[in-house]
Amino acid sequence: MHFPATARTLPAAVLALALTGALGGVATAPAQAAAAAPSPCGTKVSDYTGTALADSAFTGKISLAQDGLPDRDITLTPVNPNSTLVNIEIKISPTEVTSATGNFTLRVNPINQGGITFPTYAGPLGQTTSVACNLTSRVVAMTGRISTTGIKGDRVFTVTR
Repeated sequence: MHFPATARTLPAAVLALALTGALGGVATAPAQAAAAAPSPCGTKVSDYTGTALADSAFTGKISLAQDGLPDRDITLTPVNPNSTLVNIEIKISPTEVTSATGNFTLRVNPINQGGITFPTYAGPLGQTTSVACNLTSRVVAMTGRISTTGIKGDRVFTVTR
């Protein structure tokens, strides 16, 4: 059986065009722009506690919605400026507040963003998962995970000042 030349070369031509287009697309793809590094945020102890005077407290809530309970108030108060000493209070009922005072540990990730771990009355450490800063590196909001009295496991907290 004899096939015309176009019948034999058409599949080869289609394959050649497809490969050329695919390779050409790789070669001509625009380079990704390098992302600007974020400004330092929460990378110094004083970003959480103040420099000359103890900074204002962080106040917020621990979410207990998954447990069918009302959120709990939480306050993280710097004890001294330029010190890792903080007081953590959690209101667990209208008449009961738990409290722990201790030193936090500052962590800084490779992209120059800080975070802290701190003591809690319930035992396990509280830990920030994100921090937000004002126009300087001063921390104005934190979100993280924390254990609280009478609740199994840890829950999300959010605080601001």
